[in-house]
Amino acid sequence: MQLHDLTRMGIAFAVALLAMSHLAIDAGVVDVSSGAIAKRIEIAQASLSDAAMSQHQLASAVQARTHHSHQKPPAIE
Repeated sequence: MQLHDLTRMGIAFAVALLAMSHLAIDAGVVDVSSGAIAKRIEIAQASLSDAAMSQHQLASAVQARTHHSHQKPPAIE
């Protein structure tokens, strides 16, 4: 895919997103009061924190598993 095709797709995406946002606000689907926006920001922050924590736990588990698999078993005498 060429660069100008990607540019056109990006512009079309932005226009579509803007149009859908405008229609949602106009229809009253989206509450634009400051309290509602603050609540959404809190939810998004909590979601991002949970995702980051999960990512960290997964990375730690993979690292521990990798480290464990590289250790040689104890020699039996």
